[in-house]
Amino acid sequence: MANLINVNVSLYGSLARFGGGHYVAQVDIKMEPGSGKQDLLKQLGIPESERGYLFINAVLCEVPGISTNANELFNDGDHVGIFPVDRLYPYQYRDGLPMSEGLKKALEECGTMHHSYLNY
Repeated sequence: MANLINVNVSLYGSLARFGGGHYVAQVDIKMEPGSGKQDLLKQLGIPESERGYLFINAVLCEVPGISTNANELFNDGDHVGIFPVDRLYPYQYRDGLPMSEGLKKALEECGTMHHSYLNY
């Protein structure tokens, strides 16, 4: 049996419950070599309908409402940040943000990211 790899995961907002937290949770997940993003979401039990922005090592890989269907593979020690669908990342980071190849391809097919702003 191959050695397991460790993936450090930060879960924010309502997704923190999948890691035992209330507002934020940080967990180390042991995975088989060759495991990827989709495997992690399944292992944590996070439904696609609740997954918002997902970063792997500070590279944006998923955005709300668009699934790349890519399964970026992890290396030992990778860090993953997962935000719920009701959280936006700061506006100033939208231009020039590093994106995975899977997300770039999905955005070429679906168009650009869109955000709605509520008037309170």
